[in-house]
Amino acid sequence: METQDPGIPFSEQFSSLLEDDISEYVRDLQFLNSPQVNSLLDRARDRMLGDGIISSLVPATPADAMAAVDGGNSVLEIGSGNHCFVLAVRYSTQPGYDIALSMERLRFEDNEPGALMYGVRTAMELREIALGNRHRLLQIVDGSWVSVLQTLNRTLVHYGEASGHDRGLLKKHLGPALDLDGHFVEAVRHPCNIALSKGAVSEVYRREYLGEQIKISDKVFLLGVLKAGEYTKPKALKDSGAGQLNVHTDGLFACQRDIKEIYNGQLSSTGEHFLCSTYFKPHPWSPVKRIEFHRRLLASGEAGFRRMLSTVSKSMKIPTILEPLEQFVVDQIVKQHTARMPALYQTVGIASIQRYSNDLALQLVGQMRT
Repeated sequence: METQDPGIPFSEQFSSLLEDDISEYVRDLQFLNSPQVNSLLDRARDRMLGDGIISSLVPATPADAMAAVDGGNSVLEIGSGNHCFVLAVRYSTQPGYDIALSMERLRFEDNEPGALMYGVRTAMELREIALGNRHRLLQIVDGSWVSVLQTLNRTLVHYGEASGHDRGLLKKHLGPALDLDGHFVEAVRHPCNIALSKGAVSEVYRREYLGEQIKISDKVFLLGVLKAGEYTKPKALKDSGAGQLNVHTDGLFACQRDIKEIYNGQLSSTGEHFLCSTYFKPHPWSPVKRIEFHRRLLASGEAGFRRMLSTVSKSMKIPTILEPLEQFVVDQIVKQHTARMPALYQTVGIASIQRYSNDLALQLVGQMRT
């Protein structure tokens, strides 16, 4: 006799929305894989080759290992306010490299502490990046240098409106990051640090070589254009779709002048430090990676640049892992710890309070499942 699994009640309205959304998603995939789009991409590739935008990687000796830095955060809401758990992790596959893990539990008075929490997380990641430079390994920043600056700018907007208590918590972390020779300046000045973004940052190439026929990001557009081992001509970060990047003028941002110059430098600049970007497709199965890097890698016939790309390629040889191995492992460590921290505190709280049979306290700590 066949039995029917009652399952979880499924809203008819949700079902209808989901069905429409999936149908649209499938249509988009079919369109992107259509002969019409493939023809457009082929023509775009030919034009980019003619303009010298696409190059093939000349193999270089890769580094033995890389390191990667990532951060995470979660919130536990109980009666005494929002408890924010912030984590920063640094890891390398190099033998003898000890994993670095730092954690903070913060209680902000602000009812919406998200921007404050992300600012602390960014400051903690910058600290780990700066400390990791002592190992002199190529080091991956999980995200974009653009998003790092944008996060700090947003945090400083909220910093100006925060209570004295919250400003004190932020200053403890943002101060060392934003000092004249602080962790932020140290991180973006160091040629071993590269940023690999997961999200779409710009549409410069799509707009120039495809126009408005298809509205997709550069990373998706270039997935259909670049072949394995190819990369786009390095550009200054300012010219790669990020545009003029502003820096918050709060006095706490002591290194704002240096950061503004580093982020907005041009390839023709005489300054020693500024950031560049390229798109790179390491293997046939790989996604296109946007890489932001220090201009010093382009010196001496781009030897450092080619070595960096070869190292990234070497670390992405597992087809089922679509990012460098070190970046993947750090991401998994962060996800596991940030998911467990609130549950751990809540479990301990319930175990302690139950001894006193305090119904109110039990309800306060029992809002989340453990």
